[in-house]
Amino acid sequence: MKMKHILALMIALCIVLAGCSSSNDSKDSKKESSDNGKKQEMQISAAASLTDVTKELEKEFKKDHKNVDIKFNYGGSGALKKQIESGASVDVFMSANTKDVDALKDKDKAHDTYKYAKNSLVLVGDKNADLKSVKDLKGNEKLALGEEKTVPAGKYAKQYLEDNNLYDSVKDKIVYAKDVKQVLNYVEKGNAQAGFVYKTDLYKQNKKIDSVKEIKEVELKKPITYEAGATSDKKLAKEWMDFLKSDKAKKILKDYHFAA
Repeated sequence: MKMKHILALMIALCIVLAGCSSSNDSKDSKKESSDNGKKQEMQISAAASLTDVTKELEKEFKKDHKNVDIKFNYGGSGALKKQIESGASVDVFMSANTKDVDALKDKDKAHDTYKYAKNSLVLVGDKNADLKSVKDLKGNEKLALGEEKTVPAGKYAKQYLEDNNLYDSVKDKIVYAKDVKQVLNYVEKGNAQAGFVYKTDLYKQNKKIDSVKEIKEVELKKPITYEAGATSDKKLAKEWMDFLKSDKAKKILKDYHFAA
């Protein structure tokens, strides 16, 4: 008799435990489903020259990642690298050179790196001025450059000036800017009569701007190569890096006058 009672209790206990397990599985399933639909955030630090094209890349990326909120932080590549080194919460770094990404990679602060685009350096000037070279700058006229330690375009420009024996003749005329967008602004506003920017900076919403005049595209010893890398372990960061390798991303970059 006692044995029958014990068996009955064991059967009842099994039924209760099975019910609890089923309930928990249901809750876990609902939680997983809820997490999948949850808004996710990705922080991308990008060179200032990417301001327009990254907005278009974001639109394309979000077609397959509808719950992603992408935050962009723009600036000089060197300055952005320093922020990441100091612990800034960044998932992807899109640089206007290879040096800064490679430096982070050497410190295990970047991975899945990829050279995603190339650009050209151009000398621009006041649209009404008759400038053909930096040698034509007179008196107190100024030449705008990005800060060479933090802005790749500034470094490329200084290298070009030195390689062509022009630097000593214009060094007293140089005004420095925090990024290429500010260089362009200086020339547009008349704070500088000439400046070095990227070829892609001469286009806005895919149309060539008429606020400055393109004087010439300068020849450099090495091509200007843009590199990016994931700087966090987020799955989204890896997915963005994979996206940059896609034909869709390359087409967008080409539409915005990058070589990809």
